[in-house]
Parts: sequence; structure tokens; C-alpha cells
Amino acid sequence: MPALETVASVAQTLSPLLYAAFIVVIWFQLRAARESVREVRQEFLAGGRPVVAVHDEFDHGTRALSLAVENVGQGPAKNITFEFSQPIESSDGVEISGLPLFTIGLTSLSPGARITCFWDDLDDQMTFLRKNGLVGEDFDVTVHYTDLPGAQYWNTWDIQPAIYEGLRAPTRPAAHAHDQAGDVNDGGGGAQGAPPEPTGDPAMATASTGSTEGT
Repeated sequence: MPALETVASVAQTLSPLLYAAFIVVIWFQLRAARESVREVRQEFLAGGRPVVAVHDEFDHGTRALSLAVENVGQGPAKNITFEFSQPIESSDGVEISGLPLFTIGLTSLSPGARITCFWDDLDDQMTFLRKNGLVGEDFDVTVHYTDLPGAQYWNTWDIQPAIYEGLRAPTRPAAHAHDQAGDVNDGGGGAQGAPPEPTGDPAMATASTGSTEGT
């Protein structure tokens, strides 16, 4: 019958095309699976993703401002470089952003590793910023780095020294640090195994600065 012959002819014509389409779909699925396995393997080899942070710190006891570079991620970071939106200077003329730590960078930084650099006295820095019309300005630091398999990452962090101006220091630093830890010891039913009241220098204050990241 002509109709059946036509259907058979069309089926014969479309069959190779459908088969080819099926092969293409399978190929893309296998490619996606291989990519997923590769990403899992990279994360396993790296021990997790690194996150290199740059932030400012303020010590109530000494009125000292510092810059800290630290890997807060789960894996080691390599080939770390820094870019500043504008120079960061101390009141005595030292360009902190021009130190070798930031101009040369770091070959590696393990998880939890931290490098701290003294910046300035807070009051001297605020006087310097006002003199140069920089009060209220943020200093952006963009950090580029890789993990062990070579995947590239970047983060941009805000440095805001002015937020510390006017902050009050606790009159009893040790007691304040103890209270902030949330320990309760009323002599009758205190928390079991609570650590003793800390002694020594007052705790450091750290800015909660915003960040932008990418891969």
C-alpha cells in the first residue's frame, strides 16, 4: 500500500538521524559526568577550597591598627597576589600596601595560616585621613590565588579604619572576654568544664567587612 510504503520510507530516513541524536545526548551526559568527577577529584586533592581574606584589626589596649592576611578556607592557597584600589599609608609615611608582602605576594598559605602587619595608631591614622580628605573612604583589596590543582579564585575585601573611631574599651577586659564567651558560673550549677577566666592582653577587635568573590 502506498501509505505504508511512505511511512516505511520516512522511518528509514529518520532512523539514522534519531540514532545520531541519541548518541549526541549520551556523549553530553558522559562529558558532564566526567567533569563532575574531575571537580570532586580536584577538591579531594586540594583538601577543600582556600579562601584568602585581608582585613583590618584594632587593639583597644594599644590603639594599634593592623592588617591581617589569612586563609580561612579548608585548603591551601598558592600564587597569592594583591591589588589595592588606592595606597594604604601610615601617618609616618610608610606605604603599607607597598611592602613586599603585598607587592611580591605569597607562594602559599596553608589553611588557618595568618600573617599580621602593623599599620598605624588609630588616632594618628584618623588625623592623617582627615588631612588628606580620605575619611569615610574604603580601601579595596583584591586577592588572586589558586588551589593545589590550579583552579583560580579571587576575592575583594573592604578595609575600613574609620569604623573603630569612638569604640569604647572595656574597663575590665578579662571579665568582658569571659562574659562574651558565654560561660556561666554562679557557684552552684555552673557549666561543667568551663575554662578559667582569660588573662593577658585585651581581645582584638576585627571588622566584619564585605567581600566580593569569584572563580
